[in-house]
Amino acid sequence: MSTEQSAQPSPSAEHPEPPVARGEAAAGVRLEAVDLPVSARVPRPDAPLPRDRDGLRWRLATLADLGALHALDGRVASLDHPLHVTSLSSMRQLLEMPGIDLERDSLVADEGDGQLVAWGLSFLWPVRESVVRVSVDGGVDPRRRGQGLGRDLVEWQRLRGEQHLSGSDDVLPAVLAAGVEQEAEAHGALLQRQGFGPARWWSTLSRDLTRPVEPVPLDPAVRLEEYSTPREEATRLARNEAFVDHWGSQASTPEVWRMLVGAATFRPDLSFVAVAAGDDGEEEVVAFVLTTVEPEQWPAHGGRSAHVDYVGVRRAWRGRHLAQSLLATALARQAHEGFELCVLDVDSSSPTGAVGLYERAGFTVAGRRAAYLREY
Repeated sequence: MSTEQSAQPSPSAEHPEPPVARGEAAAGVRLEAVDLPVSARVPRPDAPLPRDRDGLRWRLATLADLGALHALDGRVASLDHPLHVTSLSSMRQLLEMPGIDLERDSLVADEGDGQLVAWGLSFLWPVRESVVRVSVDGGVDPRRRGQGLGRDLVEWQRLRGEQHLSGSDDVLPAVLAAGVEQEAEAHGALLQRQGFGPARWWSTLSRDLTRPVEPVPLDPAVRLEEYSTPREEATRLARNEAFVDHWGSQASTPEVWRMLVGAATFRPDLSFVAVAAGDDGEEEVVAFVLTTVEPEQWPAHGGRSAHVDYVGVRRAWRGRHLAQSLLATALARQAHEGFELCVLDVDSSSPTGAVGLYERAGFTVAGRRAAYLREY
């Protein structure tokens, strides 16, 4: 789910990306400078549960709601994010993510028979390097829209988010952040009324794996390996360095990283790392491509799809075609294993020229989404 402010248009093909990114920052990419702690800029509001009405009861979520939440998110996805269907295991992973306290950070609307018709999260990200970020997610059942549930939900998400921010003594920019798919114009409008605005656009790309994959020779200075657990920490460190200049990126902690590479959806056999000697003579990961597979997304993607979550190269190793080589290796392995499509999401204004890299590898645009931010 996502959130925004009324003077801003919803993202669409008619609205080009802004030339300079607003909003949450990676290293060297900043919001407006601040000189006071977040807590001095954001008063702590009350965040009461919305008023019960129309036979619905608003309450906090628990892990016992996992199945009902997954079913509800599937109904929401059919309209709002058809290319990003959440599997049951990924929904559990979200609810158990470090930094989320379901007793304070969640909200559901319950019809009383075990059927949920709205859900939302508003939680503080644990890593605060260049921005203090609260993420909001969720949605409203299509059959219960137009009844004010979305308005109530997004208002609560804003208030709960401001409670998080009011407790931060970091002298950093602060944002509430949500993602809005191109199809979800009503969701964008709800966010706009709560002070959010579109700040950055991403594209979902798809590659037909029935077409030949041209190999890209690997630089002889590195060695290619299939991803393995002993490379977990080295790959995390490589990811943090490779993405430090990407908009919105914050370092991944060991705990959060383990949730990705330890998930049932992660496919080490479809993931690869390039290894070379570092300055200290010890081997390090200098480039990587990591893949997950979620069969629940296959109907929306139109075939058996694999999802590339990360492609990255350490700064000192850029310009050697390592990303192209590892991506081609992963695509060839996916095709060999019987996958029909490869899907990935990319920042439309990536500083590393990622969009061009993927287009040259045969990817085409399948969808678009925007980051909606409320800044403080």
